[in-house]
Amino acid sequence: MVQKWTVLLAMLMYTAAFACKCSHHDIESSFKTADFVFVADIYSAAHEFPGIQPNNPILLSKARLVKSYKSPFDSSFFRTREITLLSSSLDTCDYPFSERGKHLIFGFFDSDSDFVYSSHCLSTKAFSQISTSELAILSRLTTEFQNANQDSMEVDENVVEIVDWGSNRKMNTLLLENKRLISENKILKYGLIFITALGFIPLFYKLRKKQ
Repeated sequence: MVQKWTVLLAMLMYTAAFACKCSHHDIESSFKTADFVFVADIYSAAHEFPGIQPNNPILLSKARLVKSYKSPFDSSFFRTREITLLSSSLDTCDYPFSERGKHLIFGFFDSDSDFVYSSHCLSTKAFSQISTSELAILSRLTTEFQNANQDSMEVDENVVEIVDWGSNRKMNTLLLENKRLISENKILKYGLIFITALGFIPLFYKLRKKQ
């Protein structure tokens, strides 16, 4: 029995090594993690373009901004309301944007291309899959975000603040993976405790029989 559980745990770890290495974030944690949160209508989905490495193309999708919930820039950033969505075939966590239609997108800004990309780790999904309660959470988070930004702008006019904002793709990936590792370590910890407990059961029965 112990050996069976050990093999099963090893298989799960082996399978995870080839999948996207992160834990799924709910609406609230996705909002706090992402640079951008918006609804966009994808009208041209997942066209392949040559990537840096052969046989690993990038996918570009075109969308129109419908509603913005969060942005690190001012409201004029999407001047034409047109957005290019990026997905790399090299990154198994990248959300592919392969379907047309309205999507709720939790995205990051790719400074190399000025495009937006998202992750399977976040709650990016088709707008039709969003529940009423999730929309209520989004509305609350947007209000909190706007209020926080307004408070940060109300500073002494004699103080000059220089902000160097930049979204780093590698850092974003590492942060998401770090949260996954914390969660995974907890699972492994409890798994090992469970397997150890199973190992003591036969010993316990042997001791009972001797008594």
